[in-house]
Amino acid sequence: MLPRIPTRTDAFVLCACGATAKIASVSPIPGRPDHMRHGYSCAACGTDTGFDVAKKARE
Repeated sequence: MLPRIPTRTDAFVLCACGATAKIASVSPIPGRPDHMRHGYSCAACGTDTGFDVAKKARE
C-alpha cells in the first residue's frame, strides 16, 4: 500500500485520484535547513503535489 504522505525515502505516493504519483523533484526550503520539499506528479490525472519532508537526523 502506498502512503498518502511520504517519508524522506518514498519515491511514490497515492494520488487523490487513486493512481500512483511519482517523485518529480527534491529541493531545499529556504529558512528550513532540516527539511526538503519533495514534489510528486501523477501521470494519470496530471496533478502535482508537494510535501515538506524532514531530513534524516544527524547523529
